[in-house]
Amino acid sequence: MKTAQRGRGYGIWCGHAARLAVVAAIAWLVHAEHAAFLRRSVSADVSEVPIAVIQAYLPGAADLGGESMAVAGGRDVVAADGARVGTILRTSPAGDAAIGFSGPTDLLVVCDADLRVAGVEILASRDTRDHVAAIKRDRSFLDSFRGRALADLAVASPAADAVAGSTLTCHAIGEAIALRLGGKAPRSRFTEAPALTDLRAAFPNAVRVEVDAGDPAVIRVYAGDDIPLGWALRTSPAADRVIGYQGPTDAAVCFDTEGKVAGIVVAASFDNEPFVGYVRDDGAFRRIWRGLSIEQLAGIDPVETGIEGVSGATMTSQAVAEGIVRAAHDHYAHRDRRDGLAAAVPALLRAVEPPQWGALGLIVTGIVTAFTRLRGTWFGRLALPIAVLAYLGFGAGALLSQAQLFGWAQAGVPRGAVVLAALTAAAILLPATTRKNVYCSHLCAHGAAQQLLVRFARPRQSLPARLRPLLVALPWTLLTLAILTAVLHLPIALVDVEPFDAYLPAVAGVAALVVFGVSLVVSGFVPMAYCRHACPTGALLDHVRLSGRSDRLSWRDGVLVGCLVIAAVAHWWPR
Repeated sequence: MKTAQRGRGYGIWCGHAARLAVVAAIAWLVHAEHAAFLRRSVSADVSEVPIAVIQAYLPGAADLGGESMAVAGGRDVVAADGARVGTILRTSPAGDAAIGFSGPTDLLVVCDADLRVAGVEILASRDTRDHVAAIKRDRSFLDSFRGRALADLAVASPAADAVAGSTLTCHAIGEAIALRLGGKAPRSRFTEAPALTDLRAAFPNAVRVEVDAGDPAVIRVYAGDDIPLGWALRTSPAADRVIGYQGPTDAAVCFDTEGKVAGIVVAASFDNEPFVGYVRDDGAFRRIWRGLSIEQLAGIDPVETGIEGVSGATMTSQAVAEGIVRAAHDHYAHRDRRDGLAAAVPALLRAVEPPQWGALGLIVTGIVTAFTRLRGTWFGRLALPIAVLAYLGFGAGALLSQAQLFGWAQAGVPRGAVVLAALTAAAILLPATTRKNVYCSHLCAHGAAQQLLVRFARPRQSLPARLRPLLVALPWTLLTLAILTAVLHLPIALVDVEPFDAYLPAVAGVAALVVFGVSLVVSGFVPMAYCRHACPTGALLDHVRLSGRSDRLSWRDGVLVGCLVIAAVAHWWPR
């Protein structure tokens, strides 16, 4: 008897492990296929470029060939006899992280057979129209790339031939090419760091400055006999994306030997010089920061510095203020990472905002309630659902959905999504290891809304027997649709198949609002109607729940295996 029970236990765990492996494999294939899709999209988009544009740089070009073996996402260019005469590539989307004055620029890079640049064309730009137009009129900057090897362009260099008035856009173009080729953008858009003469405004006795070897944004300042006077923190590159009236400004926050702000130095700038000069000369602006520590600066909200601005240079001074705070925050975070895990954990905790702590506390409360007798008390049946509905639902909009789960599977977990990440971890790990679907029963806002309907509306009707087979299949049909949409990139908005977007009504679409309303109306008559008969997210979480029947295969396993096969074929089918 014991042997049979032990064998059954092994079977349950083996079946459960296999079921989890199928789900994990689907998630991995969704991610891998999405990455491949992006690579193919870059290559496919290049084919839309008219051959006449390419022939302006490669006169022997007759047509586009296959995907380039030398440049990922590039396309070969062939002559009439089929011989390869060059390669083309475009910078978007890899280069879209390079922002000029107000947006990125998408470029066509045409190379000869030796992978040297034959020409660069602007295909599209979300940067300021006039800045882009100036670069198109004055070809000197774009022509400066001609003859350079692609390998050399993976490191962006300062835009020495930048078009006057469009320097930031020129910088971004060089950065976009570097990013597209797998390189990195330069650390700073300013080629010169604040000099000794600049820093003497805060350190009159300074005779020598030295850039810190561990952090290029830190400048050590010394008096005679190498006596330390303090140090300065550059706002570049942390503030290179902070635009004042017409561009970013490089400033230096000067700290004395006690770690307190001794002064502010405004150095180089892409902004209008009269405005920059006003900020340099304004003593009141510099005094605002005196006596603050790096910790205090890092704790200020970068977009809410409280600075009203220097008269006549409001936008420039506010941008400098925001840059000071951003630089302090980046330096503080960098210091924590450098000091190791013991310092990194407090930095991570500091990044959690007060409302997020409340949501995390509510998640922990829901988990504790699920595993204790609290679940059967007034707290678990009334107080907790109200708190989840109000705080996690309408307050934070933190609900698991197919759009979120498969979006994360495709592109990864976004930074700052602390609450949703914690909720996702609890929703997946707890049922897979403890047999309890804690999310659906205690942490889902839409489930909480239906629980409250059960308590107050007391729905008692049951669904007609003829509808039950259809309703058993409905959540799995929606789940299958979500998987196929993610892996095949179907033109379907997954937020429209569930009601969860309605908890953020300002951004919700009509379809989500309709599903939200209909699901609650039906749940007013049939207890927990949406959770029991229509929720694909709940169906997935319940499927990965460990149970005494985990060793038994069902048609649901067949559905997921079928999705796995389709995903594998979609990913590995030769194109």
